[in-house]
Amino acid sequence: MTKIAYLRKVWAEQYESDLKAAAETGEALLREHWHNKNFHTIGYANDLFNLGCVHEELGNLERAAALFSDSAQQQLAANGDELSCAERVNSLATVLIRLEFCEPAFLMLGNVAAVRRRLLGENDVLYADALYNLANAAAELGQTKEALRYHLQALKIREKFAPVEDIVNSLHSIAFVYETEKTPEKGIIFAQMATIFSEENDVIYASSCNYLAELYENTGDYDAALPLYDKVLEITGRESATAAHLNVALRRANLLSLMQRPEESLAAHEEICTALTFSTRSVFYANCLRGMAMLHNTLENPTRAEECLLEAMKIRRAMCEDITLDITFLIRLYLSENNTEKALEALVYALMCSGSNSPEYNEMLDNLEEVFSKSPAAEEFITAMELLNDREKLRPILNKWEAWEQE
Repeated sequence: MTKIAYLRKVWAEQYESDLKAAAETGEALLREHWHNKNFHTIGYANDLFNLGCVHEELGNLERAAALFSDSAQQQLAANGDELSCAERVNSLATVLIRLEFCEPAFLMLGNVAAVRRRLLGENDVLYADALYNLANAAAELGQTKEALRYHLQALKIREKFAPVEDIVNSLHSIAFVYETEKTPEKGIIFAQMATIFSEENDVIYASSCNYLAELYENTGDYDAALPLYDKVLEITGRESATAAHLNVALRRANLLSLMQRPEESLAAHEEICTALTFSTRSVFYANCLRGMAMLHNTLENPTRAEECLLEAMKIRRAMCEDITLDITFLIRLYLSENNTEKALEALVYALMCSGSNSPEYNEMLDNLEEVFSKSPAAEEFITAMELLNDREKLRPILNKWEAWEQE
């Protein structure tokens, strides 16, 4: 067995279990080609392409693009078939879109579509795939009319010959283009079609219902969105509380709040927090707590609202996350209770948590100035701002918050 054959065998085994190791073996394989001056062969072109696929999966997009480009050139130099070369150009173009080089990608995909149409015919699924990718590139360039035209052409072929997942992807992409055109009512029609096509596949059906629910929610049709979120949760809830399930659950909980049903929304938030018992140090959990705090405030339970906000802040501080929204709401809560002393203490803590050079600092000041300008504590806000230059006067407040952080 030659070294090239051996490395290919190892690469194939690693691809199934360890992509990073497969990338290292693939790079060694290319070096072996160079050592043997083994260029302009179909085997070398294939090795370049396969390694490009590995790097794409790993998120190394620049390297993937370079490998796909080299693969296409080697395929041409080796007199490879035109379809295989088009496949490599297609992969290069899709990576370029992800790298936001949409104009060259659009031109490449146009050529890919022309080759596949000429060699495979107008009803081939590979031609439909090329049209789909071409439509996405057009959409990225803001050419919405062109994007819709290509998407509809791809959909016409996919409805007859492609698997359900591809049909649904086309329908969702068309809906998304209409959404970006500020005509979501047209997008809803295609999103509704996606739910019909995917009814017999739970995973795809859940995704379709979720997207349609989001469209209804964005258009303010909350009554139509809610039962769709319920369907998604019914499907995803058959397994353990996965991230996908909890994300939909949180959207549903927030939707109930928008529908002026705070008691139900709070119960839904509490159910999510219970499911997150073993993941209580996450941004998702902190967001859920903030939602609960707002609901407790609506239901005139400021003490519980304060507890939820403080817990959310502690989680974010431990994770070095921004606390601006939490603490701004906390200050508003204290002011609504006429507790100026606590509001000012929270203000000092907020400003001390945001360094003067941090991007959140000015946003924090703007938010808090707006909060205090509408309260009797406006003059005390100015006093608190002056205190920031006097560490000795601030020390008791800071000691209090530091002790809280260590609890």
